Amino acid sequence: MAKKMGAPTRYTKELGEKICDAVSTCPYGLDRICEENPEFPTPKCIWEWRIRHKDFGEAYARAKIRQADLLAEECLNIARSCTRENWGQSRLLIDTHKWLASKLLPKQYGDRYVVDTSENSENQQALEEVKQLRARLAEKNKRDY
Repeated sequence: MAKKMGAPTRYTKELGEKICDAVSTCPYGLDRICEENPEFPTPKCIWEWRIRHKDFGEAYARAKIRQADLLAEECLNIARSCTRENWGQSRLLIDTHKWLASKLLPKQYGDRYVVDTSENSENQQALEEVKQLRARLAEKNKRDY
């Protein structure tokens, strides 16, 4: 993308806050956010600012986390407005929103794999049996030599 005419290329805290606010309050990517906000610099410039300006980088990361919550809410809105005519498009949007939310905030929206490590769990019992078998096998190998 070519540099937008009149768009700033110098970082200011105020502009950084506006960018983070825009990111945290809409479900779109940075390219579209910059297109819809002509006062913003190019996405490439914003990426560079994230690296050069630690405070902005941290604020941007927090904005993306808030965006994950927004994406999850958007899934509900899309599902509620789904009709027979647009169910395919709605499903694609929901799946895309869910995937992105799971990448932005995996602990909250990612797939969860629960491993029960309590004393009474079947996993723990199986683990103990394996340990006992290994110990017996090691003892038998010592006696065979």
